[in-house]
Amino acid sequence: MKRLFVLFAFLLVSGAAFAQDEKPQSEGTLMIVPRLEAEPAYAFGDKSWSFDLGTSSLWTVFEGNLGDYFSFSFSNHWFAYSSSFDDTKDLYRNTWRADANNWVDWANVSIHLGNFSLTLGKDYIHFGTFESDDYDFDSHWQVNSSLWNNYQVYQWGGSIGWTSNDESTSLMLQMTSDQTMEKPFESKSLGDYAYSLFGSHEADGVTLMGSVGHYSIGWMGALGAELELSEALSLRTDGYISDNYCGASARLTAALGEQADLFVKGGFDVGENELILEGRRLYCGLGGYWYPLRDSRDLRVHALCSYDNFEQTLAFSLGLTYALNLQIF
Repeated sequence: MKRLFVLFAFLLVSGAAFAQDEKPQSEGTLMIVPRLEAEPAYAFGDKSWSFDLGTSSLWTVFEGNLGDYFSFSFSNHWFAYSSSFDDTKDLYRNTWRADANNWVDWANVSIHLGNFSLTLGKDYIHFGTFESDDYDFDSHWQVNSSLWNNYQVYQWGGSIGWTSNDESTSLMLQMTSDQTMEKPFESKSLGDYAYSLFGSHEADGVTLMGSVGHYSIGWMGALGAELELSEALSLRTDGYISDNYCGASARLTAALGEQADLFVKGGFDVGENELILEGRRLYCGLGGYWYPLRDSRDLRVHALCSYDNFEQTLAFSLGLTYALNLQIF
């Protein structure tokens, strides 16, 4: 671990030194994103209502580039709503754990040399689907797969990537820690780590991405496709398959002018994996976004109604998210 920190420091210092000659091409932005949410839900099993604050939290994202050769990205949430304050403190107590959520989503630096890149640090395990949004504050767990909800996807490690000259095609080979470890890099067995071979391609309004890898749940393949059906209509499909888990989902999004979107999403999971799902799950939801600020999507109001037959729950979500963007350098 100490060697990794030394390498990070070297990369950042080298990038900072190089940036002195490339100052016009260096930039860093800070995004501060509070999300406030209310989630009432009705459980058909015991015929009762519940209420909580859902995924209310405060995120910060600091990212940018240093000259032509270095880039960095850091994302975290300072707290996460929980009925127990002790659970909130676990975000910080679990900072260096690989088997639990903590306050650091990702923290990595990259070197770019021509078409190739090397990324080191904490990053998302690159499953090849569109289910993972750019940021967690854009997601709705009620209509996400059991894999997305239950797998610890942010892990420490590294990846080597290649991108074509026109940026339409990319490949990546990634190795990271896995959720079966208490701490990253504690295992001396290479078989305990997570491996992904990821690829994506975009052409004529269709984007495909896929991956094959070995993780704590065994070998798994994933495939995602995005189709721009028209200027206002898009479709995303995602699928996973392994020896003891599979799942698929689809999301149709319609733009209702410049200030509103409507979406419907549904899917299923089948699994016999104690880490992900044991049983069958069907879920679906209807939601919408409203952007009240003219010529800006920084402020977003969302509403979602969803049903999950595994939990036998009808849930509602109403909330707002605001992204404050600051230019640091």
